[in-house]
Amino acid sequence: MKVSTSASVVSVLCAVSVWLFVVPQLVTTGIIEPGPLLGLMVLLPTPVGLIAALVGAVAGTIGLVRRADRTWAGALMTLGQALTWILAIVIVVWSQAYGSTGWELLILPASLMLGQVVVASGLISAKVSRRRAIHATVGEKWQGV
Repeated sequence: MKVSTSASVVSVLCAVSVWLFVVPQLVTTGIIEPGPLLGLMVLLPTPVGLIAALVGAVAGTIGLVRRADRTWAGALMTLGQALTWILAIVIVVWSQAYGSTGWELLILPASLMLGQVVVASGLISAKVSRRRAIHATVGEKWQGV
């Protein structure tokens, strides 16, 4: 669970970086133009996020198979990591298979952006359930005094 959670945090942070580059441009101008921060906010985080998503998908799958992680949060994180890789593979196959120019690979960060939304919901769910468990145990300790 610890490896899956750590990989999920890294991959979600990479996706947030891409979202922070894309969304303001889409909202203001309606198109995404390369700028000085393209490399730092999109081109570097995309492969790092995809590698972290692969690690998270493998670790999450192992945790689910061994039944070490029986929470919805773990299942959501694993599902999101797998979704990220499925989308990435579909984009790469699409860009290579049909006589395309390779420019289609520019949408590869979209796989990270979309799949990591599910992972982020799993991380938020894990944080909320952990916080509720802590408050419940603290409340029980104080009631006994």
